[in-house]
Amino acid sequence: MDERKVSHVTIERINNVSGLLEIEDIWHELEEEAKVYPFNSFEWVLNWWKYFGHGKSLEIIVVYEGSKPIGIAPFMITYFEKGLFAKRIKFIGSANSDYLDFVVRQGYEKQFYTAIVDFLEKKIDSLTVLDLEHIPENSEFFPYVMGSNLYYDYEVQDVCPYIKLPDTWEEYLESLEGKFRRNLNYEIRRFFKDYDASFTVVKDYDMVGKAMDTLIELHQKRWRKRHMPGVFYSKRIRDFHKDVAKDMFLKGELSLFELKDGAKTVASLLTYHIGNVRYYYIGGYDIEYGKRSVGNITLGLSIKQSIEEGDEIFDFLRGDEEYKKNWTSLKKRNMRFVASRSTFTGKLLCKYVMLENQIVKKIKDRFTQ
Repeated sequence: MDERKVSHVTIERINNVSGLLEIEDIWHELEEEAKVYPFNSFEWVLNWWKYFGHGKSLEIIVVYEGSKPIGIAPFMITYFEKGLFAKRIKFIGSANSDYLDFVVRQGYEKQFYTAIVDFLEKKIDSLTVLDLEHIPENSEFFPYVMGSNLYYDYEVQDVCPYIKLPDTWEEYLESLEGKFRRNLNYEIRRFFKDYDASFTVVKDYDMVGKAMDTLIELHQKRWRKRHMPGVFYSKRIRDFHKDVAKDMFLKGELSLFELKDGAKTVASLLTYHIGNVRYYYIGGYDIEYGKRSVGNITLGLSIKQSIEEGDEIFDFLRGDEEYKKNWTSLKKRNMRFVASRSTFTGKLLCKYVMLENQIVKKIKDRFTQ
């Protein structure tokens, strides 16, 4: 680690795992006073680095005002990624996280972002590009970096549907399209009448691993039937998500819902719950029960429970899949933001990343139609 003075604040650079572990308490302290997502929580970052950090370098920046930590930039550096002969400064978690942003103590945004932009202006050389993926369009970082000496470009990367939850389940049902609402009510009543049905959330830490294995099996079996790899296609990815789930459960930020027929789980839905927002990460259902709409039943009952617990937002995360349109018309966007030196080479690096983003979007659009 080393320290430098930036204006009237101090920055600390974390370049190894032992340094990351040393700032766990600081990270958790900031989470209490910052807008935080599951994907920039300490638990997600630590586990992500454990499973996917090979070949990359940590470049976490902690900003202090005096002795008070005011924010964290969870950066890493990648080398020659996707054929680009350059280094990239990226958020830890890029590629398989949904929202990535800085962790900033409320009321200290100006000091933090001024320090981060100053750091980036010094760090970015002729063969380095800042490449921030999945950064929410309302991130407070944008005005500061756009006012810097860096060249920048940006583009929409993801569309993220969400529900602004009303006070009651009945009020939410009234907001849905008539046919879908009637079918949902009918399928819920029919399933609980025809089967030994129950809808529960995993409450025992010792059951998290087993419940995750069930979710993974249900998800993968359905996708394999479609000759697609599914999200959990490798052991590394499966182990990562199981470790994150256990850590988030201990923090009280995991809700793993299960719809059962007797002792058999027929649908499962993994969500993270931070503040008054529930984030729907992934689900799976038994294809033998597919005609009984168990996926929709589980999702609907999860939304109902969120309302009853007083949540304000049910977030579907990135991806504008067709089925989400049944549940909401509200959408927000994530951006792909790049910055470099204002040179011919720097601008060329940015254009390369933007072209890369357009190609990935076309592929995603093809598979979500």
